[in-house]
Amino acid sequence: MEREQLKKTLKSLHQELESQQAVDSELTELLVSLDEDIHHLINQSSEAPQKATTIEAAETLASRFAASHPRAEAILQEIVALLGRMGV
Repeated sequence: MEREQLKKTLKSLHQELESQQAVDSELTELLVSLDEDIHHLINQSSEAPQKATTIEAAETLASRFAASHPRAEAILQEIVALLGRMGV
């Protein structure tokens, strides 16, 4: 259940950012990396350090989006919460 919700939330994040033209290349790269990490966690068991790093990356991105992309920030916060509920 949580995995499906996480996939839907990631899709929402992608849709939100595609509708925004002002996402710089550094943030785009960080988002791609986060997306890959989350998909890896969804599809396989991973070591705890990678899980902690993934959550930290999502929190960092959320704070960077807070002023310029509040909707993306809210979606990232939801992703952090979902990862937490999944025991990540």
